[in-house]
Amino acid sequence: MKVLTLTGNHPRHLWVVEQIAKSFNLAGAVLLRRETMNAPSLTSVPSRDQKNVLRHFNDREARESHYFAKVPKAPMAEVLEVASIEDPDAVDFLRRLQPDVALIFGTGLIKPPLYDLLPPQTINLHLGLSPRYRGAATLFWPFYFLEPAFSGATLHRIVAEPDAGAIIHQSVPELMRGDGIHDIGCKTVHAAGADLVRLLKMIESGQTVTARQQRGTGKNFLSSDFRPEHLRQIYDVFENRIVDAFLDGTIEQRRPKLVRQFD
Repeated sequence: MKVLTLTGNHPRHLWVVEQIAKSFNLAGAVLLRRETMNAPSLTSVPSRDQKNVLRHFNDREARESHYFAKVPKAPMAEVLEVASIEDPDAVDFLRRLQPDVALIFGTGLIKPPLYDLLPPQTINLHLGLSPRYRGAATLFWPFYFLEPAFSGATLHRIVAEPDAGAIIHQSVPELMRGDGIHDIGCKTVHAAGADLVRLLKMIESGQTVTARQQRGTGKNFLSSDFRPEHLRQIYDVFENRIVDAFLDGTIEQRRPKLVRQFD
């Protein structure tokens, strides 16, 4: 089974690519050069929120460095780095390799002509439990809305609409005392990566993989929905201990109903 990945180039994306390369014939990887993880400019940030912004983005970089430390490079045939997923080189790359399975993770919306070349077995790894959390920053909003158990990932079929394809499997991390928002984000990627490898092994062995059309309502979050003031909930009110509050029962213990291909 020939696999192709189309992902971002942040540590979380590269970690998932490595997990696939260790278990399958990874014919090639398209890496989209994403924005840096550094804290944004504080020029337009209210003075009372600047400390939270620096803390949030610096902690994210530190936790990702911890959870996605460098691992031995697994073999893969070719790597193509692009500044835009719509780069014609990506189209030529996919057309030439003709993979049996494609994985998409962190590239943004795939549009024609690249979309038209994807194999039927194309899976999108969306960090967020669809349909409740779709779009951008979908591991931040469950904390803001005080439902950390809704931090998770959705493996779904690719369609033209963002994060809306039929759901194959959903993954959630184990919530443990002391976990901060970025611990849960990184643990979500670990859980999804392990489940993805297991799912691909099912596909490789010819097992039946089912998918369920998305039901229910949620929100398609935009990058512009986030404001620095939202961080007050995480850091000023809860001192980044929302998981502890959830486990202690001091906030409502809402839990999602997951779509699972296996236990």
